[in-house]
Amino acid sequence: MMIRINLLPVRAVKKREAGKQILALFAVVLVAALVGNYFWYDSRDKERAHNQEHLTQMQGRIAELEKVIGEVNNITKRKKEVEDKLKILEDLRKGRSGPVRMMDALATSTPKKVWLRDFEEKQNQVRLVGSALSNDDVAEMMRALSSVVWTPKGMGRLVEQQKRDAKTSRVELLSTEGGIEDFPVGDISLFFTNIDLKKTEQKSTTTTGLKLVDFEISLAANYAI
Repeated sequence: MMIRINLLPVRAVKKREAGKQILALFAVVLVAALVGNYFWYDSRDKERAHNQEHLTQMQGRIAELEKVIGEVNNITKRKKEVEDKLKILEDLRKGRSGPVRMMDALATSTPKKVWLRDFEEKQNQVRLVGSALSNDDVAEMMRALSSVVWTPKGMGRLVEQQKRDAKTSRVELLSTEGGIEDFPVGDISLFFTNIDLKKTEQKSTTTTGLKLVDFEISLAANYAI
């Protein structure tokens, strides 16, 4: 007689145990995933908070720099306004004393045998009309005009024409002290420039019968030096 053993209950128990183990393992994995996600999100949140704090600090710094830049711009603007006012005052000063200098320079440059009959000046552009005994006297006046210079010690007349490679020029000062001095070329400015003889015409006077040379000269006066 054979004995039969029913193994179904044992298999069912093993299946239930295996199911419990799987559920326990799943629960462990789920809990580990939740804990991992919590720490990951927490680290991201801390990093976001740190970045937000850094961004706030940078925005505050930028606001401070913009304020400083605004103050610098205001200072620059005020500086330019002051410089413009000083330039206007300097131009007025030069404009007031300039014509006097120019008259002095013209008187110095006019030879004894030359007479000026008409004088026009507009924006430093000068037109001279006069008469001379000869063309040589007109040429002498043009040379005299081109030799008048302005130096750190006042108006003067070039004694020696500047050479191309010369570092100094000899000038006869026209001030009350007078004297002849050598000045660096860079310290000397021509008083009259763009000197141009527009026309000459020889005429005889009706009273004396002398033949005079009528001339017209244009030039630029740099009296605002």
